[in-house]
Amino acid sequence: MLFIRLLVPRIKFYSSFRLKSTDINLVDELNRIKTKDLTKIFNEEQIEVFHQLKRTLGGKFHSLEQFQNEPKLKIDFDQFFDYLLQLKKRNDNQQHRIRIEPRLTSKIVADIESVCSLDYTSSHINWAIVKTTEEKNKFQVKQWNSLEIDLDRKYNFFRTFSQLVDGLSTIPLKDANVLLVEETTYRYSNLKLATYVSQLQQIRAIFNTLLHCHPLFERPVYHISGRDVALHLGLFIGNEQSSAEFFLTNLIFNNTENNKKISLDIDHQLKINYHRTTIGQREPMAQCLLRALTFLQYNNEKKYSSLHSK
Repeated sequence: MLFIRLLVPRIKFYSSFRLKSTDINLVDELNRIKTKDLTKIFNEEQIEVFHQLKRTLGGKFHSLEQFQNEPKLKIDFDQFFDYLLQLKKRNDNQQHRIRIEPRLTSKIVADIESVCSLDYTSSHINWAIVKTTEEKNKFQVKQWNSLEIDLDRKYNFFRTFSQLVDGLSTIPLKDANVLLVEETTYRYSNLKLATYVSQLQQIRAIFNTLLHCHPLFERPVYHISGRDVALHLGLFIGNEQSSAEFFLTNLIFNNTENNKKISLDIDHQLKINYHRTTIGQREPMAQCLLRALTFLQYNNEKKYSSLHSK
């Protein structure tokens, strides 16, 4: 009996701690909630009272009691707090949303069964052609390689343009439904700053423009955020991004938890070719393939959601 009595206060302590933690989350959500979300549960008068109360508190709620003690609201607080928890769950899911441009609509995803992911790094064009299978998270790697492009060290636009066209012409881009490149991570609103763009960034800009505009490559081109891919695959340790090569090697050769999320059908020769490349070339090749896999995963999720929402 003594043992049981000693346990009771501990149970109460953890229970109260959990409730306090939930309250803090609800206060955060209360401060973040948008007017369009309030309209789904409040009338116009209640929305005005809500905003007025928030203004009198300096633009921020510090506790749920400050909100609950407002007599003019006249609402079911339990129902409202349940709604806040739903919004929190929705926002948490959106944090891991993958940014792809242009937007993939339900009509477009139905026609996508393969993608060719490309990029230019240093002196190589890397590409990976991946196809979907009948299983939602299983993918077939059809091609995965890199092509050396011997660009002159002294940058020349027309020579670079011609050499990239020649290189891309040897890659079977038409074997895929769509093309995929990494979203540009830099922006220059002032054209006078364009002189500070690195040579590699200039070459990548030409490379992406070619894919979009050249008549030889008649395929839709999509841009995906490299950071979103890394977040989706769990490549971040704190603020540092871990190696794509290490992740992919574990995915292909080892029985890890990642195999439950993504299953690969990849020819043994492609694995050998990958490990025969120089060490510095493996990381960009791995990133190229992971972008393709993430894109098709996102495409499959959207296709699956569209089918089940009808």
